[in-house]
Amino acid sequence: MKKATFLFAGLALIAASCSETEIVNSTTQEAPETINFSAYANRLTKALQTDVTTANLKSFNVTAIGNNAVYFDNITFTKGSSRVWESSTEYAWPNYALDFYAYNIPENNDEQDKTGFAHFINIGENKNLKVTPAKEIAHQEDFVVAKALGQTLASTSGHDHHAVNLTFKHYLTQFVIEAKNSQPNNYKVEVTGVRIMNIAGTGVYTFNNSQMTASTTENVKTSYEVSFSNKELSSVTHKVMGENGYGQWYLVPQTVTPWVQSSDIKNTANGAYLALKVRIAASNGDKVYPKTTGEDGDQAYAWMAMPMPSVVSDDKVYDYAQGKKYTIIFNFFSDGTGAGFVDPQEPGDLDGDGSTEEDKGRPIGGHVIKFNATVEDWDADNTTITINL
Repeated sequence: MKKATFLFAGLALIAASCSETEIVNSTTQEAPETINFSAYANRLTKALQTDVTTANLKSFNVTAIGNNAVYFDNITFTKGSSRVWESSTEYAWPNYALDFYAYNIPENNDEQDKTGFAHFINIGENKNLKVTPAKEIAHQEDFVVAKALGQTLASTSGHDHHAVNLTFKHYLTQFVIEAKNSQPNNYKVEVTGVRIMNIAGTGVYTFNNSQMTASTTENVKTSYEVSFSNKELSSVTHKVMGENGYGQWYLVPQTVTPWVQSSDIKNTANGAYLALKVRIAASNGDKVYPKTTGEDGDQAYAWMAMPMPSVVSDDKVYDYAQGKKYTIIFNFFSDGTGAGFVDPQEPGDLDGDGSTEEDKGRPIGGHVIKFNATVEDWDADNTTITINL
């Protein structure tokens, strides 16, 4: 899987509704072999919150369509022996070809926060899956899909156990957030949370074109947040999201509209951005951000932010693609002065005046006074003075 890394200057992402369906039981068939599958997950690196692989894919669901009818609908196939997945109710091969549509079902059963999943597969063109990742990172799950069209018992003759081969692919987008402090001798930076703000939260996967896209009917923007024990950053890049044991977000692939800090400093357009909950102090102990003190008497924490970065370096491309992993690195004080911007939605006190409204979107750390110095050549029109003694 391709890994994209970004460095910021100064800061351095229902059950199916099937009309006229026919469910055929295996006892009505005369074929001698029952349907089973051999499954493979693409080389992406299951407990919850881990990547699905061939080794940890315990079960998946399948809908089969053939002869202009649904043969079976949303049936669970579980891993048996010899890397073959079988259903508890056996379905024999019919005397016509079948199209198989397979997908893993979310395992987290927390009714308050679980990945929403619905499949809409019928004999027409409507062959879609709707996925809404859980809000809490601990409840999020990888999502893989496969299809095998025009399959018959004869087409599996060369396979072990006459199993249909399925190759699953990942169709969400994975985000990993890391951070470092390029000036640890001059600044102390501690982090205790990370957010990704104002992005689409629901996606629709379409089997016909093998694409997962952000839902156009549910375009309300959402946000995701992770909290963890405070971590002091060093000059070595650190995976901040791993502090609580969960290292990545599984989110809907999408084209984001980023926060344009230069022209919309308070982000009235609700552009997408990333934020870290930090406290930053100078080496002499002076508070840099925020300027407030917490209940424990120590410097408080506050959110700092950076607009969602371009996927392609130096190009304004914001298409976060399905099946790809994006590692985004917050590089504090990479130029010696910058620490991002005050969060435009939940700002901290930047200047110590007790008010934060006017601090929204302003740069943190400021800019130290510097000079560029040159010395001009001597004037070419020289004067010579002779003193005669």
